Amino acid sequence: MKTKPTFNRQRLLMALLQAFGGKLSKLDLQKLLFLFVQESGAKKKAYEFVPYHYGCYSFQANSDVKTMHNYGFLYLNEQENTIELTNTHIDHIENLKEADKNFLNTFAYKYKDLSGNKLIAHVYKNYPYYTMNSKIAHKFSIEPYKKQQSLFPDDSQDFYTIGYEGITFENYLNKLIANDIDILCDVRKNPYSMKFGFSKNILKHALEQIGIKYIHLPELGIESEDRQELNSLEDYQKLFKEYQATTIQTEAAQKALQYINDISKHTKIALTCFEKDIEYCHRGVIAKELHNKFQLEYNNL
Repeated sequence: MKTKPTFNRQRLLMALLQAFGGKLSKLDLQKLLFLFVQESGAKKKAYEFVPYHYGCYSFQANSDVKTMHNYGFLYLNEQENTIELTNTHIDHIENLKEADKNFLNTFAYKYKDLSGNKLIAHVYKNYPYYTMNSKIAHKFSIEPYKKQQSLFPDDSQDFYTIGYEGITFENYLNKLIANDIDILCDVRKNPYSMKFGFSKNILKHALEQIGIKYIHLPELGIESEDRQELNSLEDYQKLFKEYQATTIQTEAAQKALQYINDISKHTKIALTCFEKDIEYCHRGVIAKELHNKFQLEYNNL
């Protein structure tokens, strides 16, 4: 039986709840976590956020709440959309790092009288980027944020690629948003991951909620067993040479390449897999094949 949450970010979430009386609405918790992260000045952010239906939103924080509810640390009331501590005798603030503990007292005093619409309005006013996908911005007489032209990638690129190695789910989503990606093509054979957010169903759902279409192209993937014992660039190059000579040449793969070429003509797309470095990922082979076959230009996000 666990006596305290596993991760520091989860301890922060519970300490924040304690500092605000032990119970908050789901919306208020997201907003207060966001403000804490923005204002604390910590080099490594406990949570990251994306522009969502009601402003800033952390998928990881939402998942942590459900996990801690299952362990009995919190009670998540789905009917009332509230979250509360189950054991008010435990001092969760004492479990924080010293810097977070000191800042939390000041933070709680600053925002003790701000909740609901007043809290949302404060976030919208000070962090307009997170109004981009808001369904309620009009209630606050706010025009949803629109990306500036300078944020868009070079129009000479026909498609992009992105790996999720080494970045959080929210960081990954923000990269797609910032580069105005309309369609994400998942070229993994088996789109499952131990890393939060990157298994097919979660990824697809999250993308659709922020206006990005998800397409799975397993015919361009590599079997999991073929990816074992890859310890050097030479190992990867050997694998990719075999992949180029076999998988890419199949009728199904060629149809998938044609499909990517067709949709790239009228929308911004990105190919995704795990590895950060495209030289260590088979999406690099796909990208080069698209360039050679259709003269498509590409860049790695």
